[in-house]
Amino acid sequence: MSRTEVIEDGWPEALRAIGSALEVEASARASGALRRAVRDGAGLLRLASAYGGGGLSLRQTAAWAAARGVADRSDVALLGRLAAAAGWLGEVAGALPAARLPPGAAGGRRLRLVDGTSVCHPGADRTGWRLHAVLDPGARRLAALELTDGRGAERLSRFAWRPGDVAVADRHHARARELRRVVEAGADLIVRTGWSSLRLRTPAGGTFDLMAGLAAVGDGPAEHAVRVDERRRDGAMPGLRLVIARLPDAAAERARRRLRKDARKRGRTPDARSLAAAGFVLLPTSLPAADFGPERVLALYRLRWQAELACQRLKSLLGLGDLPAKNPDPARAWLDAKLILALLAEDAAGGLAALSPSGGRSRGLALAAHPRRAAEPHRRHPRAVAAAPVARSRRAAVAHPGRAAAATDAPSRRGRRAPNTNGPSW
Repeated sequence: MSRTEVIEDGWPEALRAIGSALEVEASARASGALRRAVRDGAGLLRLASAYGGGGLSLRQTAAWAAARGVADRSDVALLGRLAAAAGWLGEVAGALPAARLPPGAAGGRRLRLVDGTSVCHPGADRTGWRLHAVLDPGARRLAALELTDGRGAERLSRFAWRPGDVAVADRHHARARELRRVVEAGADLIVRTGWSSLRLRTPAGGTFDLMAGLAAVGDGPAEHAVRVDERRRDGAMPGLRLVIARLPDAAAERARRRLRKDARKRGRTPDARSLAAAGFVLLPTSLPAADFGPERVLALYRLRWQAELACQRLKSLLGLGDLPAKNPDPARAWLDAKLILALLAEDAAGGLAALSPSGGRSRGLALAAHPRRAAEPHRRHPRAVAAAPVARSRRAAVAHPGRAAAATDAPSRRGRRAPNTNGPSW
């Protein structure tokens, strides 16, 4: 399938999919995106798709639009129309994931993995744009999406939370005001935090001694009842649990090396408390302890890497870093057009999965009810296990012919490779 096929033969289906999420014509007119060059929302959306998703330059887009009867304007005029439509294209991109959510879904909990990634044009020395995404790991699709400029911070309040949602986010989202908004919406959260990111209190209101809590952690995870001090007069946030787990020695040492390297760049000495906390994972959570023990909370947080992969997949497959324009409005229109086509591709892939013998039903996550332990080896097919020594010997024979010949006379001491006991990469 060529990159321009969606704006050619597949355009009627793409337009119907977008129309099921929002009224294309009404929203385009209400936003003020329509001008004399392009008088209908469908044509404007097709132009943006040709420019952003079709891989065409502005001049090629102008020639293609004139040949197809979409618009007969110069590339400069089209640039102005797309720049004026940047806000509306962002509205379309945000409406597509929201349309996937079942109306009034209640009952079971829904895992929502939150992540953000930066997007820069070639040669940039700073973040130009930031993509904020929420992934539904059960459906393996994006549940929410927002594009901001480089100054847009990663915040949980960017997204609408509902009762039953479980927000899983990294330490960039660990701010007291953001946590409150999730809890007040009736949702639950698991957010990683640093030792000084949140002001933690005991349930009685006293200062929580985090360093003593870290020193008391053994081989297994520990948890403490805490409150987050917001210094508000209109009531405190409901109580949370702080789950603390010790990192593997190798991962802890890598974290401490990063701290020391960053301190040297700034001409500072790393704080002893920072070095001590670098060997632990700190996870405030609002999930009930009766159903979500420390091990299960840790297992849920380990799933967050799927959101990182989703963002990286968008950047690598769509070429989001190959921005052809530095001007903010045309660049945003280009990025939003790519995201619209990416979401349509996800929907098309979901339709193909529904035709499979399993009916598109995947094995449910069940909120990580049975997580794989860190020391447990991955399951491998018996043939793959048996073929591994043979493959290694063939590679050795190519690299060192004499050594391989001597090895054939000696009994082989090679067995199955020892499992990785370092656990997941945090």
